[in-house]
Amino acid sequence: MNPVIFTCSTIDDRFLFDQKAPWKYVSLNPQGNNLEPDLARLKKIQGKVTIIIGNTDPYYIYSEGFAIYPAFKKNYLWKKYDQRWKTYKNTLSSRLEKKGLSNFEIISWREFEINIRKRLGINFETVFNLLLPQISKFFSPSDFKWELNKLKQNFRPGGYFKSIFSPNNNILNVWVKRKFTEYMVQGLFIYLFLPDSTLIQNEKPTTLRNKMYQPLIKRLFKKELPIICPFGIDDAGYQ
Repeated sequence: MNPVIFTCSTIDDRFLFDQKAPWKYVSLNPQGNNLEPDLARLKKIQGKVTIIIGNTDPYYIYSEGFAIYPAFKKNYLWKKYDQRWKTYKNTLSSRLEKKGLSNFEIISWREFEINIRKRLGINFETVFNLLLPQISKFFSPSDFKWELNKLKQNFRPGGYFKSIFSPNNNILNVWVKRKFTEYMVQGLFIYLFLPDSTLIQNEKPTTLRNKMYQPLIKRLFKKELPIICPFGIDDAGYQ
């Protein structure tokens, strides 16, 4: 078993719709990242743990491929985001070491995508864009409805988006469909390009997040990405 686990960049949501410096949405301070509540149990996992920073949500989900930032060229935005993510990766590594986690490596999903594209010519974004219009074929309406309702509740003090007002339902529905697509393609890429990996699930709702990684693997290979839930099952929370 090669254990892998996702963590997300911490954020400053005030910059999500900012038209001057939207890359500041990516925080440079990893304090409070979603690994920290489970670090004590994560230390007990046998073998080296690969921590994947799922840092491309601002691109694939919320900015709809940077489309909401018309004043900037895409290459310029990528450069600015990549600088932020590099700093975040380094500071997260230092923080985890200070917290006593020793046997781990950190992979940036953005860097992982680039590496696959350069080595094998397989472009994550191309696969994403191909499958996005078909995403409703892979999940039930109730899955999308649950995600939408929970997302709407997280535009509040203490929520994931604590500093901004909720966009309208049309935009939120787009975000939900794009999120399901991103997870589904990420599941396939982990299965193919991090072979023999077992995902340690720490996101919530546990059962739905597990489900979101599997459809392409099932369809193409009649198998599933191995997933374990050592931190328990929580189908009410949201991450």
